[in-house]
Amino acid sequence: MTNKFDIAALVDDLEPVTALNPRRPLMIAAATLAAMIAVIVGVQGIRADVMAGHPDEMFLIRAGILLVLGGATAHAVTSMASPSVGKSNNGWQIALAAAVVFPLSALIVATTGDIGPAMSAIQSGMRCMMYSAIGGLATAVPMVLALRRGAPTSPSRAGWLTGIAAGGLGAFAYNLHCPFNNVVYIGLWYTLAVGGCAIIGRLVVPRLIRW
Repeated sequence: MTNKFDIAALVDDLEPVTALNPRRPLMIAAATLAAMIAVIVGVQGIRADVMAGHPDEMFLIRAGILLVLGGATAHAVTSMASPSVGKSNNGWQIALAAAVVFPLSALIVATTGDIGPAMSAIQSGMRCMMYSAIGGLATAVPMVLALRRGAPTSPSRAGWLTGIAAGGLGAFAYNLHCPFNNVVYIGLWYTLAVGGCAIIGRLVVPRLIRW
């Protein structure tokens, strides 16, 4: 029996698709982040030093690292939707290495016994994790949708990076309210917030983007 292969029939079934624009999900995530900041500031209020126009140095360092971590990993996630040969997106690794400074510093300081501020502010720490998770979930939506439209070759890595990006951006939003500057507090609760989002991303995202 002879099987005929009709290329013309295959061509007739083709439909044009819109090319993926990696900037679009990033812009949507940025707009979502701005909305989350407005909600947190409206509900919880903004830090007194920021309101006064004299932000603490530790706040500036924390805010910068969280924003760079969230932005770099978000960019890596959207780039994974359109894999290509020769394209490198390793900036998130440098950002993650910089963010590790906080938990390492907290561990070193904790060995001296200075853990009072971190342990006495458990309620605030739990609030940090809650708002970071909510904000992270909101900013993760456009990234997950971009991955679903694209063709990520490593769903597991996409899950980790989506979670880290969401956690970093969500923590950045809450950071504008958080009044604590203690390095042990930051190293403990912000690490738990970002790490928790990373684990959720790893467990949930691959199931949503699997081919």
